[in-house]
Amino acid sequence: MKKHIILSLIVLGLNTQCKNENAKKSTTKIEQICAVNNYNFYGKTSLKFQFFSDSTYVFTITKKEPDYEKFEKFTGHCFVKNDTVYFKPLEFKFDRRSEKAVIKNNFIEFINDKSALKIEITKNLFHTKNKLDLKKYSDYAFFSFNQEVHSPIYYNYDPNTIKPYDLQQSELIETDQILKKCFKENNTKLKNINHYIKQCIVVINKKQEKEVWISCYCNDFSTKDTFKYDLIDMSDGGNCNINLKINLTNRSYSDLHIAGRA
Repeated sequence: MKKHIILSLIVLGLNTQCKNENAKKSTTKIEQICAVNNYNFYGKTSLKFQFFSDSTYVFTITKKEPDYEKFEKFTGHCFVKNDTVYFKPLEFKFDRRSEKAVIKNNFIEFINDKSALKIEITKNLFHTKNKLDLKKYSDYAFFSFNQEVHSPIYYNYDPNTIKPYDLQQSELIETDQILKKCFKENNTKLKNINHYIKQCIVVINKKQEKEVWISCYCNDFSTKDTFKYDLIDMSDGGNCNINLKINLTNRSYSDLHIAGRA
């Protein structure tokens, strides 16, 4: 009888231990997405976004300069559906405007009506598929069209006639070929194409044509580490600041503008 009682107690103890371990596993916070930007300009700045299995996020900013250090931490709730992160019940706390962020081409791109911000993904347990392979095009960066952010005067368009579009790999290759043609035909005005980084916004225009808006900037210490993350705002710069349109539907380029020239 005693043996049966002891055996029952051992089994009960083992079952309780297993339940406790399973409960711990079920409540363990798993990092499902991690994205990091590192800026190296007059010191070091790091932006880090983490999404966890309990539908919470942590966003941290670390700044270290020769005479200054700063650390900020933001927390909140969100959920992932397909390729989009939705911030609920409150907007993303860092900018207090983004209600969602899109997972695209190994970046998280935060969507709001004032600015564009992308953070580079280092871990993604959702294994979101990338439409573009940028290994051979590492000097290109793509940003989603936002009519509140992108000035109609600058790009000469009616915002009500434009729709965002995502390039396919074959269209990226074609864009690069047309851009090289532009640089070759205007080589007396421009530097070698390899001296520039390229920031692109892709749209469907009012004629239902695929159009790539490209801004090219000289690849120097102020752009090489940041051009993938934020749109550059530069009003001058000569041939270190050019922009143009590439029309993929009719395979042409137009509206070549060199800053500082009429």
